[in-house]
Amino acid sequence: MYGIDRKRYLWVILSALLQGLLLGQYAVTRSGPFLALPLPLLTVLPFAFWLAQEHWGRRLKRFLGGLTLVLSTFCAYRLWSLYPPDGMFLSMPSQSMDLLRICMAAFLLLPFFQCRIATWSWHVPYSDVFFQLCRNVFLLFQAAIMTVVFWALLLTASLLFDIVGLNFVPYVLFHPMVAAPLSTLTIAVSIFVALKHPGIDSLGRWILSILAWLLPPFSLLSVVFVACLPYSGLRTLWSTGQASSLILLLELGTILLANAAWLDGTRSPFTGRGVNALSQISLLCLPFYTVICLYSLGLRVEQYGLSVDRIQAAFLAVVTGIWGVGYAGAVLMRQWPSAIGRVNVAAALMMTLLAAAMNSPLLDPYRLAANNQADRLLGGRIAPEDFDYLYMRFSLGRYGNYALERLRESRGPRADSIRKRIVAAMAV
Repeated sequence: MYGIDRKRYLWVILSALLQGLLLGQYAVTRSGPFLALPLPLLTVLPFAFWLAQEHWGRRLKRFLGGLTLVLSTFCAYRLWSLYPPDGMFLSMPSQSMDLLRICMAAFLLLPFFQCRIATWSWHVPYSDVFFQLCRNVFLLFQAAIMTVVFWALLLTASLLFDIVGLNFVPYVLFHPMVAAPLSTLTIAVSIFVALKHPGIDSLGRWILSILAWLLPPFSLLSVVFVACLPYSGLRTLWSTGQASSLILLLELGTILLANAAWLDGTRSPFTGRGVNALSQISLLCLPFYTVICLYSLGLRVEQYGLSVDRIQAAFLAVVTGIWGVGYAGAVLMRQWPSAIGRVNVAAALMMTLLAAAMNSPLLDPYRLAANNQADRLLGGRIAPEDFDYLYMRFSLGRYGNYALERLRESRGPRADSIRKRIVAAMAV
């Protein structure tokens, strides 16, 4: 037993150091082949290993091997679509959303595989999957706290070194090649230590009980907000410039607090009928939030066309909408909260399918955005002098360059003007 623990501890340290070094190098690299490093694979795989390390053995190795194969396939396609043959390897802002999408899918599916590894069966009660997910959340939460405390201590020490004239010490500590390995090592070790102490489960239940009682006041605010919209109108909401983000946060908050309150659907923390009814009314508002988000995005798409960021935002709105429609439907059919497990499992699987489709030619955001922008130009909805050729050239990867070639070969009254600007953009 102690030999297994030492071996597991060694692998945790080695994987954390390797991840930190690669992430540090990725942070300081501005261009070049190193940016072709599969960042989702580098981020997801070590965390999956750290969270599932309790099941040390052949089953865990098979799971990590299968996860590596799936992520490698998605990453290989993304690299192919992102970088044109004649272009340089550059870090694009939209890649962070690709990483977030894959991390969301992997994190929600990880508890299913953890229960599968532990029991060697797919017929696992939803309560086991739910509490395994909660355990993973609290492990990452305490790891984040430990990392913040660790860096607060290092910041204090660096200020002291700076006072005595050793100002090179803060520079060394906060350099990405040093800071990244120290951070990943702190996270990995804190997860390893927490798994050896069962107190993490008690802490998790205590946090869930506190979050559960945040749902009634949060529900009251949500209901008042929805009730006031017919009087204030949507124009006030649009004037904020962040309507979709605000509504999406409101929807996500309701979903998370609902899960904290009703847990696996076998119990309810609310004994009063009024509080319970108010909390369920807030679930009926969830589809309305999705409609507002999609309507807001639709207005932007109608004005400016599809972009990678708008497609990513639509993915988040649709995913949260799946949960919202499921929860509202369960309340209307009087199957709440017993149906929460079925809704969560179905929504997690649908989100995974959408994430997989967006990392394939089927729903690739870069392909959809490139074709939509090219069609807008050819259809006369935008003037050639107002079209963003450099966005197609540098931000939409291979599909953007394919679209530019299609535009250059097009025929029409504006073809010469379009072709001239494309030649100038390709020369940049």
